[in-house]
Amino acid sequence: MKVEILLATFNSEKYLPELLESLMEQSYTDWKLLVHDDGSHDRTLSILRDFEKKQDRNIKIYISKQQLGPKQSFEYLLENSSADYMMFCDHDDVWLPHKIKESLACIEQLEQKYPDKPALVFSDLVVADEQLKTIHSSFWKYSKVDPDNVYNCYKLLINNPAPGCTFIMNKQVKKLVLPFPEQARMHDWWILLKVAESGVIAYTKKPGLLYRQHSTNKIGAEAIKNNYLLSRVGDLSVTLKRNMESYRMMKCLSTNYSIFKLFYYKLRISFSKLL
Repeated sequence: MKVEILLATFNSEKYLPELLESLMEQSYTDWKLLVHDDGSHDRTLSILRDFEKKQDRNIKIYISKQQLGPKQSFEYLLENSSADYMMFCDHDDVWLPHKIKESLACIEQLEQKYPDKPALVFSDLVVADEQLKTIHSSFWKYSKVDPDNVYNCYKLLINNPAPGCTFIMNKQVKKLVLPFPEQARMHDWWILLKVAESGVIAYTKKPGLLYRQHSTNKIGAEAIKNNYLLSRVGDLSVTLKRNMESYRMMKCLSTNYSIFKLFYYKLRISFSKLL
């Protein structure tokens, strides 16, 4: 199989039908769906099985005996994928019809320039509310995050510009990033850092999906307001915790990284969000 979509679910009945419908509306149709369900106790599994029967499409569903959480769920899916290309998928988003086709074209073009390299392509997103009404047409502008951060690992350690749901990766990435270490803050962040160090990354400015924001998001888009620095100082314990997590992840990547450079880029990026 050329493309596998790796979908993590947990009590997903509210948004899952819209996500599955958007997958069926993709202009590129030669894909397989792998699902890891993290112990849902609602209608998630019956929705998936009904979808499989109705669409006559093979779905591989892995059911967790104990709750893993999103990072380990995607790790499990990546371990069990055998495709040439893999795309992470969140249960509450809606993919735009061009997402697979254009992501695939972009990564194949990248591989022509850099054959045999771990390669990853990501895109911008449309930030949407619970009813899928547009909050902002660009996640990058909404969160004041620079996609070029992926070309500087210090900047990338501070700000991740690419949620995993925007990824397409070749199979060389799988060999590079597994297993995920305990120090990895999230699966997508760790993968970007590893590929930034040892592979090649490109991005497309055209959004590939509607990034739904709702009360139960594990990770979401954060609007950057004028009181950004004050809010970080005001919630000092959270700020310190995040910085320590980034530091531990940095040391897990390599002991060659400097804490002083990390702090320098942290200040630069924090002040840039005020502009």
